[in-house]
Amino acid sequence: MALQSYQVSYRVGAGAYTTLSNVQNIQVTIGRESQLDQIKTSTGSFLMRYPTGYASPITDLVPGTQIKIVNTTNSNLTVFTGYISDVSAEYGIPYVSNVGQADYLLVNFEGSFAAAGRMQGNNYAMAADSISAQCINCKNQTGLQVSFSSPANTLGATTVSGTWADWLARVCQSTNSRLRENADQIVINSPFVIDVSTINFSDVANDSTNQIYNQINFDSLADNFYTQVTVTPESFGAATVTKSGATAPFRTYSTNTLNASTAQATDFANFLLGTYGTAQFAISSFTCSAEAQAVMRLENVGGGTLPFVPGTQTNVTFRGTTYVCIIEGVTMSATPAGASYTFYVSGADLNAYLILDNTIFGKLDSNRLGY
Repeated sequence: MALQSYQVSYRVGAGAYTTLSNVQNIQVTIGRESQLDQIKTSTGSFLMRYPTGYASPITDLVPGTQIKIVNTTNSNLTVFTGYISDVSAEYGIPYVSNVGQADYLLVNFEGSFAAAGRMQGNNYAMAADSISAQCINCKNQTGLQVSFSSPANTLGATTVSGTWADWLARVCQSTNSRLRENADQIVINSPFVIDVSTINFSDVANDSTNQIYNQINFDSLADNFYTQVTVTPESFGAATVTKSGATAPFRTYSTNTLNASTAQATDFANFLLGTYGTAQFAISSFTCSAEAQAVMRLENVGGGTLPFVPGTQTNVTFRGTTYVCIIEGVTMSATPAGASYTFYVSGADLNAYLILDNTIFGKLDSNRLGY
């Protein structure tokens, strides 16, 4: 397939986007690599030649300016939007007639979750309520577009003494949720809301519904295996559950949550132990070349844009066996020579929720109830 062409542009406020020229490479990292990794913001960078920038700098390329990355080869699909976090210039030699042919500008950017990390909670008293209602409170306090994908879950009361990002991360930790974000919104994606992708991955098939990969990694996932779990809710007693037959010293996973009761914390602890109580050897990541695809769909896997990939269900076929996986994160790298996408995944057995009307997670006696 032809090389993919990516365009980077910027804008200040709600103004029009201005396209940048001479971009040499782009890096974007979304989500996380492993299911129990800490929640973090999406980040990225791009490097551009800046031959006239010393004499005529682009003054709008400063922290807070919004950037957008578009794949112009793939129907002008927006790959990512975020905000500049840092800018550095690399000036070279020579400099003749106000032109530095070896001058470069490196621009780092981030998602809107990073903005929440710079907003203090100022001891806001968050009342016990549904997470959706609590997210509305967060939105009212910060001005950020924060939402939760499932209206059913509830969490206990807390005082937001740190940053709002700290609180959002604790919500994710308390519900085993994933974070989706771009420049416009932050979505806490419940594990019970699984988006099933129409795009799958294969080591052989290469067509409009199968993207071919050139490398795949299996891992024993030592950080996802525990024989004891302790869940400590902020305002209630801790709950500790131990795997039947396990002996000390235990492999213990401890987490502080915002659960609404000790009973809810106990249910959560039992869920975590049921999920992580058996050692696994499973797919951890695979890498695809954009130019190797018969039909380029790597950016369409999760609802049309990369920021909505985390929490997406997809099939990965390897040597005749198909594995059901949940995408945890993705790293995209692009240069004029080509683009590469690495998807980080967890197996279906680490996401065995009971979800009605889902062919994988809707099987009675095969999947775990919620908490």
